[in-house]
Amino acid sequence: MRCTLLGTGDAVGVPAPLCECEYCAESDPRRRPGLLVEAAGTAVLLDAPPDVTRGLHEAGVTDLDAAFLTHGHYDHSAGLSELNHARYDRHLRNGTELGHDHPVAEPFQVRVPRSVLQRYATERPGLADRLRLAVVAPGERVGVGPVTVEALRVEHGEPLFPTLGYVVRGLSGTTGDTDEAAVGYLPDLNAAPGPGAVPANALDLLFAEGSVLGAELHADAVILHEGIARLDADRRVATNVSEHILRMHTDAVEERGREVGYEVWADGEAAVV
Repeated sequence: MRCTLLGTGDAVGVPAPLCECEYCAESDPRRRPGLLVEAAGTAVLLDAPPDVTRGLHEAGVTDLDAAFLTHGHYDHSAGLSELNHARYDRHLRNGTELGHDHPVAEPFQVRVPRSVLQRYATERPGLADRLRLAVVAPGERVGVGPVTVEALRVEHGEPLFPTLGYVVRGLSGTTGDTDEAAVGYLPDLNAAPGPGAVPANALDLLFAEGSVLGAELHADAVILHEGIARLDADRRVATNVSEHILRMHTDAVEERGREVGYEVWADGEAAVV
């Protein structure tokens, strides 16, 4: 499986809006978080950030098989509007005489927590219908081609923002070896899930809340680091990275990551597991 982190930043990204600090000015941009997993011609998106269009195009993906959302916050769900545009059969302002001049994406699954479906069904029923939003529940396994996506409940602002994490399983490598790989995606955490809560014997790669770097966006850095360290993962990659919040330049952020056992990637960076 090939895993591409479409965005590595926090809710506001880098540079931060209307900010002229040296950390925003001298750091590479960071988009909001989203993970693309590809295996044997199948593409699965975890979270749909507002920057999803650019991220997918940079990854060379124009055909999506499924998208799964962790929760309804803007930085994780606003890209649903972008995906919605891909399902229109014509531009909104074109009359019928202009015909179907907009390429229509093939149907793809979109699975979301129940709270997200309720919100869109009420506020934007056309989007919910066009994208065929369906609920995914904690503990549920969903097959998408050669991979399986399993949802788990994580703590992040309950009860207002019921949030899921995901574990994706598939054959390792790019052509599909005999061994199974497992990838975890836990981008927003107020607390680390217990080791028994993660539905895999071991994770080859874990993308997780970057408060462990010291920004403490959602949780105490030391407590969160200790909790995530108890999860059995060969490699850990930070999400929600922000030079602006940390008041550190990128090289210092990367060094901090090495100190606490996390890789700090750039937007669009990828690994094969």
